[in-house]
Amino acid sequence: MKLAVVCAPFQVTLDAVENCRQMVEILEQCEPNDVVVFPEASLSGYSDDINFLAAIDQQEVTNGLDLLQGAARANHQHLFVGACRPDHEGWHNQAYYLGPTGQRAVYNKVNLATHERGFMVPGDSLPVFDLEFPEGNLRVGIQLCRELRFPDQWRALAEAGAELIVYMTYAIGDEAHRPVWRAHLVSRAAENQRWVAAVNVAHRTQLCPSMLIDPAGLVIHELVSEFAPSKRAEIDTNVVSDWYLTQRRTDLTPRER
Repeated sequence: MKLAVVCAPFQVTLDAVENCRQMVEILEQCEPNDVVVFPEASLSGYSDDINFLAAIDQQEVTNGLDLLQGAARANHQHLFVGACRPDHEGWHNQAYYLGPTGQRAVYNKVNLATHERGFMVPGDSLPVFDLEFPEGNLRVGIQLCRELRFPDQWRALAEAGAELIVYMTYAIGDEAHRPVWRAHLVSRAAENQRWVAAVNVAHRTQLCPSMLIDPAGLVIHELVSEFAPSKRAEIDTNVVSDWYLTQRRTDLTPRER
C-alpha cells in the first residue's frame, strides 16, 4: 500500500493555544489521507526545566485535542500529536493518535528522560495502532525522544507488526551530538526494516534532525531548521520486511533463552 507521510516540525511554544493554531495551519496545507507527524509535546509545550508542567493549562490542552480531532475529521487526515498530561496516577508524556473518523488512542512514554523521572509516570506498554485507509490498514508504533537509545523497544514494535514507527522528539541544545542521533535513527529503520518518520521541533539548535527513512535505511528527506517547512513524501508498505528479524540468533541472547 502506498500513502503519504508529512513530517511537520514547527516552533513549539509553552502556549497550547498558539501551538494548536500552528498545527491547524499546517494541516490546512496537507492533503486528505495524509499521516501528519508533529513533535513531542507539540500541543502542551515542553522544557528541560520540569517546572514547566505547573504552567500548562490543561483545559487549553483538552480544547486543543478536540479542535485537532475536528481538523482530522474535516480534512480526513491521521495525526500524531504530543502532550504532557496528568491523571490519577500522575503526569505522563503522551503521544496521541487522532483519526479521521473520531479515533483517539494514546501512547505513554515508557523510558522517561532523566529530568522527567520522579515527576512523571512511565508507560507500561508498547502499543501498535491500526490506521484505516481506503486501500487497507497501516500499523504504526510510536517512540518518544530518549527512547531512540533503546533498540529493543523498536524491535518489539516491529515484531508486533508495526510498518511505520513514528518518532516524536523535543531535542534542542548541543548540536555536536546530532550525528549520533541521526545514526541511531538510520539504524532503527534499517535493523528493523521499517519506515521511520522522525520529527523534532523547529529550532536554531537541534540535537536531532527531522527525517523520513525507508526500511533499507535510506534517507528520503532530512531537515534541520529553525523554521517550519513541512516535508511530505510517499511511502510504500510493500517494502517492509522481516528478513533480518527472522535471522536473529535468539539462542545466544541471555534474555531470550
